[in-house]
Amino acid sequence: MSYGQNFTNKGREFWVGYGHNTLFYSGNTQEMVLYLSAEQTANVKVSISNTTWVRNYTIAPGQVVVSDLIPKSGAEDCRLVGEGISQKNIHIESDVAIVAYAHVYGDYSSGATMLLPVETYGYTYASCNTGQSYDADSHSWFYVVAAENNTRVRVKPSLETASNVQRNQEFEVALNKGEILNVMGATTSAGIGNDMSGTTILSVAGADGKCHPISVFSGSSRTVICPSGAGLPSGDFIMQQIFPATAWGARYLAGITANTDNINIPGVNRFRVYVRDKLTNVYANGTKLNSMDQYGYFYDFDANTPQYITADKPIMVAQLIVSQEGCNTSASSYNDPEMIYLSPMEQAINNVSFYSAEKEHIQANYVMLTIHENGISSLSIDGSIPGPLTSTDLTLDCPGLPGYKVVVRRFPATGMQHTVRSDSAFNAIAYGLGDHESYGYNAGSYVNNLTYIAEIKNDSSSTPNTYTCPQTPFSITIKTLYTATGIIWGYGTLPGFSPNGNINYSNPVPDGTEVINGKTYNVYKQPLPALAPSTGTYYVPVTIVSPSIDNCTNSEKLVIEVKVLPGPTADFTFVPDCATKTTSFTASSSDPLIDKWRWEFGDKTLDNVMKPDKVYVAGGPYTVNMYAFRSSDGCAGMATKTVNIPGMPKVAFDQPAVVCMPNGTSNFVNKTTVPGVFTGTLQYAWDFGDGGNAADKSPTHYYAARGSYPVKLTVTTDQGCSDFITTTVSAFADRPVAGIGITNTEQCAGTAFSFSDKSIYPGTATGAQYKWTFGDITSGTAANPAKTYKQPGTYTVTMAVISSEGCISDTASTVVKVYPVPVVDAGPDMITEPGKPVLLQATVTPATAAISWSPATNLSGAGQLQPMASPLETTRYYITATGDKGCKGTDSMLLKVFKELKVPNAFTPNGDGKNDTWRIPGLEDYKNATVQVFNRWGQIVFKSTGYSNPWRGDINGTPLPTGAYYYVIQPKEGGYGTISGSVLIVR
Repeated sequence: MSYGQNFTNKGREFWVGYGHNTLFYSGNTQEMVLYLSAEQTANVKVSISNTTWVRNYTIAPGQVVVSDLIPKSGAEDCRLVGEGISQKNIHIESDVAIVAYAHVYGDYSSGATMLLPVETYGYTYASCNTGQSYDADSHSWFYVVAAENNTRVRVKPSLETASNVQRNQEFEVALNKGEILNVMGATTSAGIGNDMSGTTILSVAGADGKCHPISVFSGSSRTVICPSGAGLPSGDFIMQQIFPATAWGARYLAGITANTDNINIPGVNRFRVYVRDKLTNVYANGTKLNSMDQYGYFYDFDANTPQYITADKPIMVAQLIVSQEGCNTSASSYNDPEMIYLSPMEQAINNVSFYSAEKEHIQANYVMLTIHENGISSLSIDGSIPGPLTSTDLTLDCPGLPGYKVVVRRFPATGMQHTVRSDSAFNAIAYGLGDHESYGYNAGSYVNNLTYIAEIKNDSSSTPNTYTCPQTPFSITIKTLYTATGIIWGYGTLPGFSPNGNINYSNPVPDGTEVINGKTYNVYKQPLPALAPSTGTYYVPVTIVSPSIDNCTNSEKLVIEVKVLPGPTADFTFVPDCATKTTSFTASSSDPLIDKWRWEFGDKTLDNVMKPDKVYVAGGPYTVNMYAFRSSDGCAGMATKTVNIPGMPKVAFDQPAVVCMPNGTSNFVNKTTVPGVFTGTLQYAWDFGDGGNAADKSPTHYYAARGSYPVKLTVTTDQGCSDFITTTVSAFADRPVAGIGITNTEQCAGTAFSFSDKSIYPGTATGAQYKWTFGDITSGTAANPAKTYKQPGTYTVTMAVISSEGCISDTASTVVKVYPVPVVDAGPDMITEPGKPVLLQATVTPATAAISWSPATNLSGAGQLQPMASPLETTRYYITATGDKGCKGTDSMLLKVFKELKVPNAFTPNGDGKNDTWRIPGLEDYKNATVQVFNRWGQIVFKSTGYSNPWRGDINGTPLPTGAYYYVIQPKEGGYGTISGSVLIVR
């Protein structure tokens, strides 16, 4: 199980402010220093942002450097003296990872904190303070550190601030790198101030549209803890760096600090348990806590025995060293207020280095850790194993969590470096006590995001793993306290990994839930396995999207550490055979723990035995992957080889549907293929079953007699792979004899020839098919077709018939002759007058054709090519020309006879049946003539084109009065121009 990349309090860059202190107003007697510790040579620069103050230090391995005093006056003064933004911040930079602590002391005042590196900074915090009670210059406070430009924070105070911002009144502040926002609680009465616990601090989108990680410190200018008893309890300065909300846990284990220089005399601690959800259920040694503050931010309780604190939702726990004479401690006890943020058991660590101080007036230094009893044997404090109960060593049981121990060691009251190591993870605090004096801080911790758990599992392992091996399929399962709406596994950023792109899981559906350490996690399994290319340590970025994530993008980018260790060796041998035959494989490995195999044969088929037999359906090169697995850890060794499988012919051919006799011609069409990749050659061997054979690809064979013949085709590749197929040829039939029937072999052009089928069939003609060609590129398929030729000439007509058995006859043929039809043109249509002769202008080709006109009346000669015509009425004349073989051609022309127009000058439209219309004899022959009639005012009362319906003396059906009307007639034919005059209507 993993919480992603394991961040600790060790790092290369830190920020810390000079927290508000009541001694600022009592002679400025406090001092601030940094303790810088390294396991390897480190070059460290300490600076104050926006000033020229810089100090450089070189730290030897295993040593501690105490920094110069941090400036508290002048241009480089970086104290936080009031609410608002400060541009002066203490910045620590190192070329290698170090641990750092800040310590403020002076005038019987002391407070210290472990510093967290920038990579542990978060986006969501809740201020974790103590009660505030001392003097008017003391406040409960917190400050926000910006490590990047364009940072913007949103603050929601839990109570009124010193600048009169009211409870729950949100405000936002923009910060740049190196700037601090300081917020202090308001003073409510003499010496009493607002406890700022529960204030929420969020990083929101800055000017660049991004959320930037921040750090938050909480503390007090000076305060009393557990003010009780007859005496005046002591007060002290407090400053601690808060863990981000994502690092809060659900299980905490704590011993009780001493209150003298005697390790065997436990004191009293107050525990404050901070919650983000007031519905959180919290238990101490199994007993549910009920003493929540009025706003639902925390629980307080006092204890003098080790405590196992659990919850069903994330919490943060502070262990408070109470005031001297506080919580009914004696005036001679070594106590003074201090607040130490504990690490949850989920953030336990197995190697810490820390510094024990001698400031201010410290009489005894201690380290106190909680560890499982199995880790005691490997536990080392400054190189020595803790002993039994002595003046410097103490081991106690944890009544709330059997199997765990509290281990305490007392150190001399001098400043020095200490190291604690164990094979098992532990939680530890370091503290020091003196007369009215104390300091304390978390000695070291992981600072992982506990809202999720990442779990690596090799596919062939039955349980999660702490590592994988090259080419071993593995998955990263993500377990979250919230419901995810998207997860991206960023394998695309890691060269050589498979898949070579990211795995995007949109709207993922949990694969269930799991309760871990009292918290319910949603489980999201990686949809596809991944493969690492080689040994090493890799960091896989994983992005989780959820509306429950408290930042402006509602997403978290996690970095999951994946260790890749050498896997088992693997190899295999094989004996290839042709496709469709068995190829044998054998796996091998020098690792005796190999007990599973997985084969990928390159054709999407798999196997899981040590010695598989494989039949490839097609030839070609195949990339074969063999994985040899150890069930103990799921790691696999992988061997990859190219296996060339010779192609096997897939023999096939088409045989004739019927063998037609005589001659027995049989055409065989070879359709053999070689599935897969094949670039070689093929050899063919045909056996036709009658003693005949061939080596052609698609041969023609002639059977002499009917029968049933087994035909076998054997195909062999140039790689020796051979196969065959046998079919039977038994369908034989006789050919029909084609014959053409025709009634007349000579016709005029345009006259149809009638052909008929006169073939002789072995059986019946039913179902026969016909192929006619007519010698003029046309053809036909009817049994008895008719054919008309447009052009004269001699044409050869052929016909072949296919019997219903499929046998085609020889071709029959005949010759037909087509005679030309005379080309006749009767000449143009003409116009004449009654009885006036007109020459008809006909032409005929050939000139030898006989001529006949009809009707013959009024013609000068019916047998002449161009006779004179003098009809009295319009007449259509037809000319017929007769050529060779009586072939006739015909045409006609129209001779229009226009009569003289005589326009009546009066008519009587009175309905007596006599002269009721203005009839103009002969005008009806002038189809395009126009007639217009006007009254005496020039208005048109009648008009028409053509005169088939004579005028009735009305206008639109209304009779016109008696009188004279004027007309204009345009015949438009017969040589007439415009005819005009008047007509009289008489009624």
